[in-house]
Amino acid sequence: MKKMASGGVLASLVVAGGLMLGMASPAHADYNSPLYPTLSKCNEARKTYVSSWTSPGPCFRIEYGNGSFAGYQFRVKTRY
Repeated sequence: MKKMASGGVLASLVVAGGLMLGMASPAHADYNSPLYPTLSKCNEARKTYVSSWTSPGPCFRIEYGNGSFAGYQFRVKTRY
C-alpha cells in the first residue's frame, strides 16, 4: 500500500498549478466555420457564433481547386 502525499506537498502542487494557469495566454478562437450550402444559411449560422469572446466575420464563397462551388463559410475571431 502506497503512502499518500502529505498536505503540504499537495498544497504546494496546487499553488504551482494555479500560477502556471494564471500565466498562460488566453485561448484564441480563430477558426473557420463548417461549410453551408447557401449564403442565407451561412448568415443564419453566424448568429450562433457570437459570444463574449468570439465574433464571426462575413460569409464568403468557397470553391474547390477546379473552380466548382463548395459552399459558404466564415471566420470566427477572438475578441480582444
